[in-house]
Amino acid sequence: MFPARRTTLALSTFKNQFGLRRLRYLFVVNTRKNPVFPLFVMFVLLTVFTFLGMSAYWFGLLDPESLKAEGIAADYDNGFLDTLYWSLKHILDPGAFSEDYSASGGIVAIGLMNTLVGLIIVGGIIGFVINLIQSSMEELRRGGTAVQEFNHIVILGWNRKVISILRFFEALKQNQPIVILANTDIDLMSEEVRLVERNFRYVRVMPQHGSPTLATELDRVCVQDSRAIIMLADEGAVGNIQSRDIPTIKTLMQLQNLPWNNGVPNTVVEITDQDNVDIADIATKSSVPVVSSSDFVSKTVVQCSRYLGYSAVYAELFSFGNNNIVLHSVKGYENKYFGEVAKVFKNSILLGVSWVEEKNGMERRTAVLNPEPDYELFDDEELIILTSQEGPEISEFPPTEIEPLMDVAPYERPIFNRVLILGWNASIVDILREFEGHAVQEVTVTIVSSHSEEYVERIFGGNLANDLNQVKVTYKDADTANRTVLKNLDIPSYDDVIVLADESNPAYDPDSRTSLTLLMIREIKEAFDENEEFPSVTAEFYDQDTRALCIDTPLTDAVISPEFVSMQLTQLARQPILASIYKELLSAGGIEIALRPVELYVPLEKEISFSQLIVATQQVNEIALGIMIGTGGDNVDLNPHNDSKFIFTKDDQVAVLAQQVYT
Repeated sequence: MFPARRTTLALSTFKNQFGLRRLRYLFVVNTRKNPVFPLFVMFVLLTVFTFLGMSAYWFGLLDPESLKAEGIAADYDNGFLDTLYWSLKHILDPGAFSEDYSASGGIVAIGLMNTLVGLIIVGGIIGFVINLIQSSMEELRRGGTAVQEFNHIVILGWNRKVISILRFFEALKQNQPIVILANTDIDLMSEEVRLVERNFRYVRVMPQHGSPTLATELDRVCVQDSRAIIMLADEGAVGNIQSRDIPTIKTLMQLQNLPWNNGVPNTVVEITDQDNVDIADIATKSSVPVVSSSDFVSKTVVQCSRYLGYSAVYAELFSFGNNNIVLHSVKGYENKYFGEVAKVFKNSILLGVSWVEEKNGMERRTAVLNPEPDYELFDDEELIILTSQEGPEISEFPPTEIEPLMDVAPYERPIFNRVLILGWNASIVDILREFEGHAVQEVTVTIVSSHSEEYVERIFGGNLANDLNQVKVTYKDADTANRTVLKNLDIPSYDDVIVLADESNPAYDPDSRTSLTLLMIREIKEAFDENEEFPSVTAEFYDQDTRALCIDTPLTDAVISPEFVSMQLTQLARQPILASIYKELLSAGGIEIALRPVELYVPLEKEISFSQLIVATQQVNEIALGIMIGTGGDNVDLNPHNDSKFIFTKDDQVAVLAQQVYT
């Protein structure tokens, strides 16, 4: 029994190691490891059965009768190539078997074997090739292919700002490949890109599905060979606002560890929460511009609520239009005064100075905007100018002296005491902090949204409560798209109304709710006494097209937040040196872009040159940036030529770079 048991065990072992199930299992395992493995197996089978077919010649199975039956010449020499041809013919061409009708039984058997095996092998090869093509097409569709680009733009992450960024790069009219790597559904990305790309001529977009936090994925999109990297915050991340920045910061750390082929490309990072900016700076050692989208939007919203038409000035100043902020050499103006040098630019405006200083072993650029007119320029500084596409046109130094037309007094800006905010999104906390930065006396801010009071208390607790001294917040849990709710709020009693793109209820489109709210405010205004002043109404939109539909509402100004943030991200990706300028420009309590009545500086109904307006604003340490004709906010002319002539009316305003002085 023992030998029999050993024999049975041996057979069982052989079956387990070399049986059909085992062989099939090994085939599947190796195919998963290497998709080309089936092709290798087919090649081996093809080789084996080719040699088996050739054995018909080697063993003399083809007699003269068989040769004649197959139509082979009698002088067939049975050489290697001839035998190879005969065998391959039967494997690759099933019709060759019909030629064996009158051949000997051995030849018929071998020809039949080769033909049957050939059907399997050739069919398998054709199926493999077709499947490989289909897999490649599917991989291409899913955005999983390796990118072979150089000097391209890489966008890491996906949110609603992507489309705006693509449009801005298209506006540059530079043939530019753009690769998008995001852990977002490829069909969603491809469809949205397709809708805008059909109108593009200069931008070629390649969406890729993958995680930007993985080094292998970053390598797949050739991030080391890119020209610029734009990192977007993950708006679809699960969790609170603070946690949404975790993938971005992880990607930042991953980028720091990559081997760069041609130096680190221009990189700009979007952070959702202002409190995470410092963490991002630590991750990059402050070498990468970091944009807090919520902080940026909050500053813009508050400024638009304070100045009618501010959004149009901002869009003109920072978009890729006729004017750009650039650095200009100070050579030739060393030891000259800032106010004097400002007058030598005919088609450009001198905004400030910039220099590079070393701190903690790293070089950092510093910017000072609107310094005092008697600020002395040094040879290690550069001039910050707003210039046209043609570049600065400079007159001889010293400039021609221009006498001011009238004495200018500091502007006493009206102060808002009561502010109503309708809606809720990620920018709400930073908006309150921004109001705190501008407040000179107590400001009451009433917020109305569909969040529970417990949720609001959790958000407003802690550090925020300690940050707000002048701003007193009251909250009402109510639907801002409800007519009764709005009527009961007594909207005319407020100084300012802000309608945010409401994200408190994900089931509703924020822009649709904003439009509906504005329509109901219009109804309230129509019933309001025309002789009394109605509060200014500022609204935030996510889509420019929706904003265009709200022309007939009491809308005073609007912020297209994705476009505004996209403008800054795109500009910084092209010119990282602008980071310090933007930081200085957007800091509360420092320098600001403001709109003033033009009658404060020059006489009305009299022909005035822009150079005269520049001299007038210098009297109160301000820099004239341009003019806004009328009250609509659409007719903005920034950086006109100094010789340009205007006849101003009471409704016209001048855009100035000014100190934030509160009276």
